[in-house]
Amino acid sequence: MKLIDDYFINSIKFAFEARHLAGEVPVNCLRRLSDALADDEGKLAWEVQGGRDDEGKPYLLVEVSGELHLRCQRCLAALDFALSVRSHLQLVAPGQDWPDESLEDDRSDPIEALEEQPLLALLEDEVLLALPIAPRHEICALPGYAEDSVAASPFAALAQLKKH
Repeated sequence: MKLIDDYFINSIKFAFEARHLAGEVPVNCLRRLSDALADDEGKLAWEVQGGRDDEGKPYLLVEVSGELHLRCQRCLAALDFALSVRSHLQLVAPGQDWPDESLEDDRSDPIEALEEQPLLALLEDEVLLALPIAPRHEICALPGYAEDSVAASPFAALAQLKKH
């Protein structure tokens, strides 16, 4: 059985031939996620579709879904996170200028086209970008002051002096 970390695609050829790959990847294969996870149990479903847009520019459509068990940044307990990633990646040939419109258009992200694109790294990049910066449970309050302990502004005293 061939593991996903053995898969490499020629991204330009994959896109021009409108190829399609799909499968599942164990969460424990996504090693760069380990710091954010409470555990590495489960699998994520993935799909990669190549194609060309209306202008003939090659792209990859990457989808990853499943459930991750993140670590809450307040209580450090497990936090279930429903992952659903759908990324449209515009392929840019090595040495070619990156399109300026991509900076304004959030529908597509440019990436460098590679002859040997590691599929696992591509999927892992998209998962990492989809994670919340500081995941926390809804019941875990944000740090701050309790309502009754809010100190009076030091400028309030000055305002009182100005009135007199």
